[in-house]
Amino acid sequence: MDGYVDMLLRSDTPASQAAGNGNESRGEMLRLFTSSFRSGSELKPADRDYVSKVVAARTGLSQADADKRVNEVVTQAKTDIDATRKATAQHAFWLTASLLLGAFCASLAATEGGGLRDGTWGSKVRR
Repeated sequence: MDGYVDMLLRSDTPASQAAGNGNESRGEMLRLFTSSFRSGSELKPADRDYVSKVVAARTGLSQADADKRVNEVVTQAKTDIDATRKATAQHAFWLTASLLLGAFCASLAATEGGGLRDGTWGSKVRR
């Protein structure tokens, strides 16, 4: 979430970021984003308005441009989170498949090893 907050608070004039203490609003915005996206929901309208006002104040953008930036960053964050969820689901599927294949191969090798040890592997009995 730090990267998304950085995109929100990025300014065209770096000197404007030095004015005031931005760590408080930054931490608050991180908590807002994290709690909203963790549950899979949208930012509440009041929270979105607050974030937009903080972005406008910190970056010197107009309120309309700040709203646009907030919408773009929220959309990008949701897209990235969805892609991560899909990749995690695929990874879990292939991990499960590889574990099942490994278990099958281990049982086949144990059966063959037991048969070789006992001399019963193959079509005829070896003594």
